[in-house]
Amino acid sequence: MKIRTKIILAFGVILAVMFGSGTYMHLQMLAMKASYTQIIEEEKLLTDLREMQFIMTGRNNDERAYLLTGDEEFRKELKGKAAKVDSLFAKMNSSLESSHHREKMEEAMGLYKSFLESSGKAVEAQDNGLHEEAIAHHFGKERQSRIELDSVVSGLVEEVRNEIEVDQQELAENEGISSIIQLFFNAVGILVAIVVGGLLIRSIVAPLHRVNKQLHDIAEGKGDLTQELTVFSKDEIGQLAGSFNRMLANLRELISQVRGHAQQVAAAAEQLTASSKQTSQATEQIAITVQEMTEGTDRQSQNVEESQQEVEEISAGIEKIAARAESVSAAAASTSELATEGDRTIQQSVSQMNGIGETMENLTALVGGLGKRSEQIGQIVEVITQISGQTNLLALNAAIEAARAGEHGRGFAVVADEVRKLAEQASASAQEISQLVASIQMETNEAVLTMEKGSQEVSDGMGGVARAGEAFSQIRDAVVGVTNEIQEVSIAAHTLTESTGRVGQSMQMIATVAQSAVSHSVGVSSATEEQLASMEEIYSSAASLASLADDLEKLIGHFKV
Repeated sequence: MKIRTKIILAFGVILAVMFGSGTYMHLQMLAMKASYTQIIEEEKLLTDLREMQFIMTGRNNDERAYLLTGDEEFRKELKGKAAKVDSLFAKMNSSLESSHHREKMEEAMGLYKSFLESSGKAVEAQDNGLHEEAIAHHFGKERQSRIELDSVVSGLVEEVRNEIEVDQQELAENEGISSIIQLFFNAVGILVAIVVGGLLIRSIVAPLHRVNKQLHDIAEGKGDLTQELTVFSKDEIGQLAGSFNRMLANLRELISQVRGHAQQVAAAAEQLTASSKQTSQATEQIAITVQEMTEGTDRQSQNVEESQQEVEEISAGIEKIAARAESVSAAAASTSELATEGDRTIQQSVSQMNGIGETMENLTALVGGLGKRSEQIGQIVEVITQISGQTNLLALNAAIEAARAGEHGRGFAVVADEVRKLAEQASASAQEISQLVASIQMETNEAVLTMEKGSQEVSDGMGGVARAGEAFSQIRDAVVGVTNEIQEVSIAAHTLTESTGRVGQSMQMIATVAQSAVSHSVGVSSATEEQLASMEEIYSSAASLASLADDLEKLIGHFKV
């Protein structure tokens, strides 16, 4: 039931009680008015009867005076009073409703006619000079008729007076009963208004109080998101509770997803930290190996120069070639071993660089997935912001309805204002989460760029190491060739003179190759140092990412899902 329907129903019940009370009072007023009208009519009848008695007494006196004095003025008075009595009889006959009163009035009129006939005979006898006869009529039948008429009229007066007293007593009793019933209706109306108002306020305030408490707990970061509102009403409060429960479900799902993603980010960050640390150690070992290789290549270059000098000395003296050839052969064998060892080291470096490249690609994919998850979190936070806006709009509509209700809606207006404030707080919290997610997305993008740069540098390093491996292979082949040639020189020293030119050219080629190997070794060493710096940056970013993931888990841990 809608709140508007509840309010209309409550006021309808109160108005029904008031209408019943008013209807009863109206009926009572009509009954009392009828009683008053009846009493007034009876009072008028009583007044007319008393007036008629007074007129009849006056007429009797006038008649006696006329009979005693014969004055015509008294005779005129007799005619005037007779006309007044006739008028009173006509008036009373038109207003009588009781059959008993009508019978009494007809009896009085019959006696009055008899009285008039006797009075007329007395006056006529007086007019004819028959004074004794006139006196006989006056004190005879006329007097008897007048006494009977007066008795009937007096009885009617007494009856009317008694009826007036009874009606007045009944009217007073009805007024007392009406007052008591009116007080009862007023008390019932007030009680119904209090009960209906209390139930209405309770049905509105209690759910709003629970919503307010739940929102307050969530705003303070101590919310139990598993506690849903239980509202059985189907009004706007019930709809608000349903929307609130759906918001809690979405928020629980959001918090659960964010918590899971935060744990994944933390695990990935720890794995990235460990991998970057291992890669840094491996890169540092490669740098040491490359440095040693560079030093060995320098020594090889020096040996080649010495060999070249020895070849020049061979040109000066064939006799020294045999002894020198053995020394050169031993040095060449040692150089071949060093070249083989350097080639094997370079192959291991290439394998490690490939592992680093795969690790960087996996790490880039994980961080990219984290960026997508952060975008999903941002979309969910936007939904929460929209729900908060709708809640604020509902609160505004409730405030408008409360303003329309006037004085009766003042309390509801306060509650609507509180709901609006809570909706604004929920929107502000959602904005803070959105800002945090945006910050995570920004740092994730930076981490992706850094790892892409590291992957590119690793790829460049792999190319340099590969080139160094090719150079070592050439050095090894050259040293093997030199060894074979020196052995041939040792076997056939007598042919060295003819081969001195070729040996010089070979030594020159070996020097060039050694110099190229030195240059490549320097490049590999520089690339290795750059890769080590990149690994340190990756390690720092991974540590920062792990710290952010821990902070995010702590923030989410405040909510129970």
